[in-house]
Amino acid sequence: MKTKLIATAVLLAVSPVFQLPAFAGEDSDYYSIKSESVSVTEVSSGKAVNLEKPQNLAGDNKVVGAAAMVNTGLAAWNVVSGGAPSGAASSAYASALPPAGYLNWSSVAGWQGPREYVYSYTVTNLYNIDVIKVKYKIAFHYGATEDYPGRPLDKDSVTGKYLTNFTVKAMSVDVKWGWHFNLDAVMSNPMNAGTVKNPLAFMQADLKWSVSNILSTKGGIWSYTVDGNGNFRDLTAEQKALTKAIPPVQAAEVPAMSWN
Repeated sequence: MKTKLIATAVLLAVSPVFQLPAFAGEDSDYYSIKSESVSVTEVSSGKAVNLEKPQNLAGDNKVVGAAAMVNTGLAAWNVVSGGAPSGAASSAYASALPPAGYLNWSSVAGWQGPREYVYSYTVTNLYNIDVIKVKYKIAFHYGATEDYPGRPLDKDSVTGKYLTNFTVKAMSVDVKWGWHFNLDAVMSNPMNAGTVKNPLAFMQADLKWSVSNILSTKGGIWSYTVDGNGNFRDLTAEQKALTKAIPPVQAAEVPAMSWN
C-alpha cells in the first residue's frame, strides 16, 4: 500500500496538469493570448412604445447646437470592473433630447424600440482555455418627436428625431483566475446630425476596455454611433474591414546595375 501511494505521488508530480504553475503566477503560456474573437447579434424592434419618465432625468445636461439637445442621462459609467458586472450600469443611460424633453418628459412622444445588439468577446490563451468570456448588450430607443399641447404645426415648426435610454450593460462575465477585464462606457455630447428645422439626434459611444494579468496589459476602444432614425454603426468593425481590404505594400523593383 505504501509503495502504491509513493508511485501515485510521483505520477502527480510529473503530470502536466499538476505541473501547470498558472495559479502560482509563473506560466507564461497561461498568461499569453492566442486569439481574440468578437461576435454580435442584432435584436431589432420597430414597435411604438410608451416610455415612462426615467428615474434620473436630471443628468449631465450637456446642450449643444442651434437646435439644442440635452443629455438627460450620464456621460460615462462603468460596465465591467475587475471581471464582474458593475452595479452602476443597471441604472445608467444616455439620451439626446430637445430642452423641452428635459423640462417636460411628456413633450416627446412616438418612441420606437428598443433596438438591441448583443456582443460577445472571448480571449483564449495558449492552452486553448477561454480565460475571458464577456457578453454585453447595447440598447436604445429612437424616433420620437416633440409633441406637446400648443405645439405649432405650421411649415416653420421644428420637428426632430431623438434618442433615449441608450444603455450598455453586462449580460454575463466569466474571467479566469489571474486575468482581469474592465469595460467603461463614455458618451459624446449630443449632436444634431440634421438641420435646425429638422434635428436628428446623434451620439457616439466609446467603450474603453482593458485585459490584464501579471505579465501584460492591453486595451483599446470599441466605438459605436446611433441616431434618431434608429441607425446603429459599429465603427470598430468597419475600420477593421477597411484595414483588411488594403492590399499589402509591394516593394519596388530595383533595376539591376552593371559595373561594366
